[in-house]
Amino acid sequence: MTQICSDALEFAQIVFPDEGISAESVHIAVARLDRTAREFQLGGVGLDAPIYPASVVKVFYLAFAAHLLDSGSLAMSPELNRASRDMVKDSNNDATGYIVDLVCGTTPGPELGPADLARFIEQRGAVNRFFSGLGYQGVNAVNRTFNEGPYGRESQLLGKDMSNRNRVTASAVCRLMAEIALGTHWSGDSVSWMQGLLRRANPQDEPDAADAQASGFIGKAIPRAAILYSKAGWTSDTRHDAAWVVLPDGREFAIAILTKHGSNLGLVRAIAGHLFQGLGYAKAEPSGETSG
Repeated sequence: MTQICSDALEFAQIVFPDEGISAESVHIAVARLDRTAREFQLGGVGLDAPIYPASVVKVFYLAFAAHLLDSGSLAMSPELNRASRDMVKDSNNDATGYIVDLVCGTTPGPELGPADLARFIEQRGAVNRFFSGLGYQGVNAVNRTFNEGPYGRESQLLGKDMSNRNRVTASAVCRLMAEIALGTHWSGDSVSWMQGLLRRANPQDEPDAADAQASGFIGKAIPRAAILYSKAGWTSDTRHDAAWVVLPDGREFAIAILTKHGSNLGLVRAIAGHLFQGLGYAKAEPSGETSG
C-alpha cells in the first residue's frame, strides 16, 4: 500500500508541477480490507501528519452518534436521522452543529465564565475520548463546522490562535472508514445506518445521480460497477476525501486523501485515479484542472 501511495504522490507532482505538492501538503492512506478476518492492512504517505479535516470530521461525529445509540445514551428520532443525513449527504453545517451539541450535551451561545467554559470544553471532548479509547491518535474533533466562523463560546473553544482547531490524520480517517466498512465497533443496525448515509452513486454508472462529493473527488476515478461510500471536505486551503470502495472484483479498500491544496479541483481525483491504476484498474487521469 505504501508504495502505491508514494507512486500516486509522485504522479501528482508531475501532473501539477507548479503546485508545490509534497508529503507535507498531501497525505494519502490506503487500507485493504479482509472481510473474512475482519482486518485491514494500511499504508501510505504522511500518515500521521495533522491536518484540518474540513467536513471529513463529520464522519467522526456520525460514528460517535452511532456509539451512543448502541449504548442507549441516545435514542434514534426523526430529527436525529434527518440531521445526520443532511450532515453526511449534503455536508450541511447547521445539521452538523445540531449533531455535535446533541452528542456532547452542549448548547451554543454567548461567552462563558471560567467555570462554565471549563465544563463546556470538557463536554466537547466526548468525541476525542471515544476515539482515544479505541486507540486512535491525532484526532481532535471538538468544534462545529461553520459557514462563516465561530462566535461566543464556540470562539472561546477554538482559541484566539485557533490552537484548538479540529485535526485529524490520514491514518485515522482511513482507519475509521475501514472500521465502518467492517462494522468493528458498532451494532449491525448502527453500521447499516452509517453505511447508508455514506453511500453515493458511482459517477461512471449514474452520472445524473452522482452528487458533487462523488463526482468531484475519489468517486470520479473509481471504475464502473464499483460501489462508493464517501465523505468529502473542502475549504479555501484544503481539499479532502475519505472513501470506502468495493471494486468490481470484490476487493475492498478504504482511502483517505487529505491535501492542503484547496484551489486544485483535480488533485484528489488525479491521485485516486493513479491509486486505482496501481490496484489494477486503468482509469483516464484528469489534467489541467488546477483552480476554480
